[in-house]
Amino acid sequence: MDRRDQALALAALGLLAGCHQAPKKLRVTFLDVGQGDSAVIETPSGKVVVIDGGGIPSDPSAPEAGTDPGTRIVVPFLRSRGISTIDLLIATHPDDDHVQGLRAVTERLAVRAALDSGLSAVSGSPMEQLRAAWKARGITVHTAKRGQSFDLGGGVRLEILHPTEPLLSGTRSDDNNNAIVARLVYGKARILFTADAEGEAEESLLKSGLDLSADVLKVGHHGSRGSTSARFLRAVSPKMAVLSCGRKNRFGHPHQETLTRLQQSHVQPFRTDQQGAILLETEGRQLSLMPLSSL
Repeated sequence: MDRRDQALALAALGLLAGCHQAPKKLRVTFLDVGQGDSAVIETPSGKVVVIDGGGIPSDPSAPEAGTDPGTRIVVPFLRSRGISTIDLLIATHPDDDHVQGLRAVTERLAVRAALDSGLSAVSGSPMEQLRAAWKARGITVHTAKRGQSFDLGGGVRLEILHPTEPLLSGTRSDDNNNAIVARLVYGKARILFTADAEGEAEESLLKSGLDLSADVLKVGHHGSRGSTSARFLRAVSPKMAVLSCGRKNRFGHPHQETLTRLQQSHVQPFRTDQQGAILLETEGRQLSLMPLSSL
């Protein structure tokens, strides 16, 4: 089933969905939004968090070009799960392939609060439009900073590990290196979301002395060569990794060097470009990852 068929199937399910029923386990779905990021967290207490929403890729030859993954994939998925309210909507940084789809989520569902990186946005950009939509709807917006923690009920919490104050500057990409990095904790289970963090952000995290350990790593910057260093991998020590990237994307993501580092660290990779959406479930001890299409 290709992405268009998956989207239609999700939309059909959305028409049938009723009220959101909290899952018995913590559930994280890494959506296939092409060359971008989007993840949906559902907690056993019924809380819902959306991290990024994908966006139109800059490559006009990409199959997703000219479409909005928020409308096409993210909103239909949320409706298929019976979700009508988002407790926390996170825009990790202003890149279009992360935030563009969040506008459709904001306009079509109820959003209780948003978490913003606080980074400047280009006039008329999807990030500026998203902030305007938040303001128009009176949504409470928090600015992310290291040390924040969001209680998601039932022992689930979301720890904000990055950005730090002051923000990093003069890096290869200040937007990427000041993107929100968050760790989801439930019992003994740990999931680390690294957005588009590159080497400089990883070094900041390593020097912070924070506990970075996680069972599952959402690999930074779609598996680019400049992210997921060997030192960072040793500190995180994940068993599994998720790489969110588009099929045959022009950036060459994920880079072979990154895949080799994962292999050398004995980390099992899951790729949205090859397997579609990836589902993670845990009761707080054991974790399972599998392609959503396999269910």
